[in-house]
Amino acid sequence: MPLTFKPFHIWFNTHHSTKERMDFINETKFAPQTASKVWNDRFPVKSDVIERICETYNLKIEEVCEYREDKQHE
Repeated sequence: MPLTFKPFHIWFNTHHSTKERMDFINETKFAPQTASKVWNDRFPVKSDVIERICETYNLKIEEVCEYREDKQHE
């Protein structure tokens, strides 16, 4: 999949090592289904999901998600 939340996963695990994913749900106020989409790279997600992650953790969009070239089409 070309879109991924991998940058956020890395950031969250690095900066919140004592926190769990339930903390993510509580801090962002996402429904569990939305949080699951973020943790499992299940797109599409609404742009407000990305915006809320940026606002909650004071991150830039490139720290939340990224586009990766699909290696199969090279």
